[in-house]
Formats: sequence, structure tokens, C-alpha cells
Amino acid sequence: MAKPSTPSRALRNAPQRKEHRYIDALISDDFGRPSKLTIQSANSFAKKKLDAASQSLQLRNEQQQKKARRIEVRDWRNAERYIAAELRDSDRRSRALWRSLNTKVRPDQKVRHTPPRERKRAWPFASVALPRYDGPVIDRNRQRGVFMRMRYYSRKTAKAGVSQRVALYCYHGAELDEDGDPYVATNVGYSIEEALCGFDHLEQINWSAQKNAKLLMHGILAVDHRQSPDEMMACGVRWAEGALGRFDLPYLVTLHAPPPDGDQRNWHLHILWSYRPMVRTGDHEWDVGAMLRTDLDNPKAMKAFREMFAAVMTEMSYEAGQNQVWTAKSNADRGLPHEPQVHLGGAKTNMARDGEYVAENEDNHERVLRSKAAAIDDALRHADAVLTNAQIVARALTRRFARLPMLSMPVPQRAASALTSVNTEIYSVAPPLSMKTIDVPAVPPIRPEATRLVGSMPVRERNIARRSTAAVSLSGCPAATPRPARIEIANLRNWRLPPLASNREPNVKLPAIAKSATMSKVPFPTQALLLRSVYKRDQSIEPPRPVRPIVPQLSEFATSWTRPDFADPDILERVLARNDAERKRDEKRRNREEETSVRAAQAAEAAASQQATTQPQPTEPRAGTSNSRKNAWHLARAKRLKAMIESDEAERPVDGALRQPGRAIERPGEKREDKNPSSQSPFPRWPGQGVSE
Repeated sequence: MAKPSTPSRALRNAPQRKEHRYIDALISDDFGRPSKLTIQSANSFAKKKLDAASQSLQLRNEQQQKKARRIEVRDWRNAERYIAAELRDSDRRSRALWRSLNTKVRPDQKVRHTPPRERKRAWPFASVALPRYDGPVIDRNRQRGVFMRMRYYSRKTAKAGVSQRVALYCYHGAELDEDGDPYVATNVGYSIEEALCGFDHLEQINWSAQKNAKLLMHGILAVDHRQSPDEMMACGVRWAEGALGRFDLPYLVTLHAPPPDGDQRNWHLHILWSYRPMVRTGDHEWDVGAMLRTDLDNPKAMKAFREMFAAVMTEMSYEAGQNQVWTAKSNADRGLPHEPQVHLGGAKTNMARDGEYVAENEDNHERVLRSKAAAIDDALRHADAVLTNAQIVARALTRRFARLPMLSMPVPQRAASALTSVNTEIYSVAPPLSMKTIDVPAVPPIRPEATRLVGSMPVRERNIARRSTAAVSLSGCPAATPRPARIEIANLRNWRLPPLASNREPNVKLPAIAKSATMSKVPFPTQALLLRSVYKRDQSIEPPRPVRPIVPQLSEFATSWTRPDFADPDILERVLARNDAERKRDEKRRNREEETSVRAAQAAEAAASQQATTQPQPTEPRAGTSNSRKNAWHLARAKRLKAMIESDEAERPVDGALRQPGRAIERPGEKREDKNPSSQSPFPRWPGQGVSE
């Protein structure tokens, strides 16, 4: 047995590899190109260098780094000098355009919010003194127009201190929020006292610019009364910040509620601003611009202001859930017949609400009435146009489908039971027991004896009414019938009869009525049916007759129904024929009017010429000629109106239908005698006609 080897000898005797295999790797050369890492490829990079060569290489690298740092420092200093020069230049330009301003003596007295007192008016109709529409004016695009009125206070017309007075008016008339603070927003100061000081200083600077300088701008913007005061105020602040604040222009925004004796929908914003830039830099300190923003003071900028306000109103409307689109276009641009009203001002408004006569207010009333009448007329014309287009489409569809074969659509005849859902058992109809006799098979002569047979109709949850019936006494056992010994009667309520009373002859069986599963209810009276008393000494029983179920027809128990034809060409043809008849009558009436006017004019000219030939010429021939022509014109006009009225009375439709466009409409004050007074619908006013007319 061989001796085991020691561990050291075993390790020495273990088989060993002759060559070591390195793990594959990549190494890059001086140009960044990768190559396989080997001893030869790494020799050029890691070969041993002399000490002098190593020191010179290290010194060269340090010199290159110092040179790059000096270049970097030089560029940095050049950039600093350039930026400093730019800052000095901008400061010079800023000092040329801006001036610092601060309040030397700050007012100690605080401004208290004092709303205007309510006016006590003796006239009870102050709330309806001014004209107004019943609702918002919305065009066919479902858009609503914004209201924005702007004015400015000039040095020529305004007195000194107008900015402070107008700002106080806007502040005192502002609505209060839940905390009792007025709805006021400004970028001039953190308090109303600071804002008043800023606008007062700005007025002095604007006053010194030129003789007709614009001291202050004042805008009134109407907001939606359906929104909350916070949302209304947010609309004004968004517009002021977007249109004015981003250009460093000062502004003041306040929200005013409608007066008690005015229209309660008249919520509006008062906005004050100036075209001279002014930026707050500290407490009662501002930087005021030397130049005016005249690029914002022109008609294009005003149009842009209106469009921005319409965008803000639309955005707030969608945030509030109303989804109303607002537009900056005028009524004329939107295709609306509404006329603009004349602004009265505060003094004339109070006069009108006190019951005094104001010519401008009466003119506004007439304009509103004309606008309402024109809106009604425009709506009718639009409806006629829509109907005409629908008729054109219907004619096209009729011509298109007229070439196709018409397929008949018969209505299926169904049983009455198929149209009604009945959960109870249904039986065939049985004749009333009071009118029919029960036939039984023949039996030997019988002896009459008192016997009861109950067959009346009971009422649910009530005692059964017993009636006297036929009593039969049999001497022998009668022949059995092939029917069960129960009688089931079909009724409107489909009630099941109780079993018959017990007989002395248990073998007697009466015929039953066969069931009919396809039978529906038949409306018979629900009162109990009585059996007549039968007392016969001799009675022969015959074989039972076969029961014949009564099947009702659909025409007797169900209403007739036909499928409607939604594309009936006859209806369209009748409508088109009626329209053509109306058009022809209108053309005939116009032709008669023209002929009548021409004949009247010719007769007037002939009479005038005959009078001129027979009588001497007057001293002023022109005046006589004009008078004769005027009389002839009045005569022709009267004849034409008379003929038009007669034609309308003769050709007016009997059913009082709506007049088509082009038909004569009576003028205000004229009355027509209509045979059907219920069809009269007088038009309130001729479009474009005022009250005084």
C-alpha cells in the first residue's frame, strides 16, 4: 500500500498550466483609437523614461496650464469691463427716462370708506325711467358683446386735483366684501392713501408736459351679473395687469354695484390709469418715466384692449361654469339691428329718474323699441330663410328618391292576446247563464224534488249570493258525460268560479267550457249573473253541444295603426303648391299696385296739362306745378293703399297663417276688419319707426 503524500508535496505535484492567459481588454492610444491590451501595445505607454526626460515633460505641462489660466483671467477682466460699461450706459439712459419721486410730507389723516347716500325720489317709476332690454343681446353665433367706455381728463377741461377726486369717487362707491373691505386693487401703493399721493404727483408731472395733456384715463367695464363679486373683481385685475401693469403703467381698479333704483344687472368696474410709466420702489417712493407710452394711445390699441377684455370675460365665464363666449365686435359687425344708445351722464340720469323730461332719454327709448322690433323682424326673416333651405333640401330628396320603386309596408295582423301581457289563465268566452240553458243527456222520467245548484258570479272576499236554480230528481243513474263536473266562465276580470254546490245525485256531470290559450279578455259587465228558477215536472236530457271558442278579430278589439310616412311627397307638393300660390298672389297684387299708380300719375299729368292749357299761367308757375304734383302724388298714394288693403282683405288666408316676407304689414294706427278676430296679431311697430311717428 502506497504512502499518502503530504499536502505540500501534493500541491507541488499537481498539474500546472505553462502559460497564463490574461483577461481580454481594450486600451486607447494617443489619438483615442481603441486596441487590444497586450504587453506590446502597453509598452509604448508604460515604458521606463529617464529622470531628466520625465522632469522636462512635467515642467512643460505646468507652463501650458499657467498660460491657459492667464488667458482665462484676461478674458474675465475684459468681460467685467464690458459689462460695467453697459451698466453705466443703461444707468445713463435710465436717468434720462426716469426720475425718482417721493412724498415729502405724508398725510396723517386716514381715508374712510363712505358710500354715497341713497337718493329719496318721489317719482315711483324711477327703476324703469331708463330703457333696457329684457335679456342679453346674443347673436346667432351664441356670442355676447362686451361693454367698455373710456374717457380722459384733459388739462384744458379739468381742474387741478381731478385725479384725486376721481380716485376718491371710485373708492367710496366700491362694493364691500365679506370682511367689510372695499373691492379696490392698485399697483401704485399698498394703501388708498399712498395711491392717492401717487396719482396726485403723477397729475402734476402730466400737467407740466403740455397745455392739452391727458392727466388721467377713466374706463368703465361692464361685467356679468351672474358671477360672484370676487369673480367680477378678478376679471378687472386680470385685464388691468395684462393691458397696463406689464408696461409699468399705474392703475386703480374698483368694483361698483348697481344703484337701488337702477337695473340690478348693472355691475361694472371703474379703472383709472395713465400712459406715463410709474413704478413703486418703496413706501411713498416711485420712479416716474419721462416719456409717454403713446404707442398704447391709439384706436388700434383700444381695439386690442377690447379684445383682451373679451378674452378675460370668456375665460372667467368658463371657470364659473357658464360657458359663455364674449366678443369684442360691435352690434353692426355681428349683424345685429340694435342701435347704440346715447350716454346721459350722472346729472341727466338723475333728472330722468326724478320724472323730468330728458330728450336724450326719450331718444334712447325710441331706439330700444326700434331695436326690439327690428330684432323680431330679423328673427322672422331668418326663420323664413331656414324654411326655404329646408324646402330646397326636401325637393332634392324627393327628386332623388322618386326614381326608386316604392315598397309597400303592410302592417302585420296580430291576435289581441299577443299585444297584452296576461299572467292569469285565459278561457274562451261563455254566454251569460241567464240567457242560455244547459243541455244534459236524456234520462228516464224523474220526480221533481228540491235541489240547489249555485252558479252565480261571486265578488272577491264577500259572501256568495245564493239564487234559486233548477232542481232535478232522478230515479236512476244517468249516463256519464265526457266532460268534467266544473264550469269555468271567462270574464273581464278572469276570475275562477267556485265549485258547484253538492247534489244529491253525485254522478250527474255538467259540461265544461274548453280553454283557449290564444284568447284575450272581453269587456263584459262585472256584475253577478243570476240563474233563473226552473221548475219542470218532465225534462229530457239531450247530448251536450260542442263548445265553439269565440276568436275576436283585430279590427273589433284593437285600433287600426299604420306606419307614418316621413317622406310623403304629397305633403311636400301641397306645401310647395301653397307657397307658389302665395307668391303668385303677391306678384299679382304688386302688378295691380304698379298699374294703379301709373294710371293715377297719368291722370294727374293729363289733368294738370289740361288745366295749364285752359287757364292762364299763374305768377309763380313753379309753385303751382309743385302743388299739383303733390296733390297727384297724394291721390295716387291713397289709391294704392286702398287697393293694397282691398287685395289683402280679399286674399287673406282663412286660417290666419303667418304672412310671408313681402306681404303688406299694417302701419301703426291702422285697423283692419277681420272676420276672424282670434287670428289678429297686430305687429307692435314697423322696424325703424319711433314712438313719435
